Amino acid sequence: MKHAYIFLVYIFIYGCTNVDSIKNNNTTSDTLKINKAELKFVHLNKLSVTGDFDGDGKKDTLVENNISGLNKMPIDSIPNYSEWDSLARYFDSIESDLILSLINRKCDTLHLGSGQGLFCLINIGDNNNDKKDEIALVVDHCTFTNICTCHIYSLCDNKWIELKYFIIHRDAFEYDENSKPYSNGIKGFLELRKNKWMYIDYYDWFEAKSEKDTVLKPLKIKSSCI
Repeated sequence: MKHAYIFLVYIFIYGCTNVDSIKNNNTTSDTLKINKAELKFVHLNKLSVTGDFDGDGKKDTLVENNISGLNKMPIDSIPNYSEWDSLARYFDSIESDLILSLINRKCDTLHLGSGQGLFCLINIGDNNNDKKDEIALVVDHCTFTNICTCHIYSLCDNKWIELKYFIIHRDAFEYDENSKPYSNGIKGFLELRKNKWMYIDYYDWFEAKSEKDTVLKPLKIKSSCI
């Protein structure tokens, strides 16, 4: 009888342990499914542009990429977070480094800092008569402000030099089903009119005292190698 009693107690304890184990396994499985559903990834859009950026008379291709500072690998997809602050924290956590580089050309890589990507990357042609095309770009830095900066760069001795910058509002990149992306620059801030680039700084527009002060003015750019 004593041995039978011990056997029954063993069966009871073992059975309860297995039930708890099964429950824990199911919970873990459900958690994994939930986490997997929450961690859906989306493709990260990357821009490119062509032009004669080094002045050798040949077409070059400039490409955007996003590199993780943790493993030095390209970031091709990101979590599809619904909260903006979660996305911003994600790019900080992987030490995002947004870069521009020329394909098959030995020249400087342009580092633009942490960010989701570029709102735009535009070849604005040769505006300072140095026989090289300049680029205009706006970085999406994952900040909580609607103010962005348009940077204009050119190559000088195989190094990217910033020639000019001005402030814009990110609303210029907001589109809906009834509107299309603006193809000639940045709508309201950098526009090609009669083969001439025109621009306005958002702060100048915001503080304008009359309508004439909100008119876009000719874009003037200094030489890149001064």
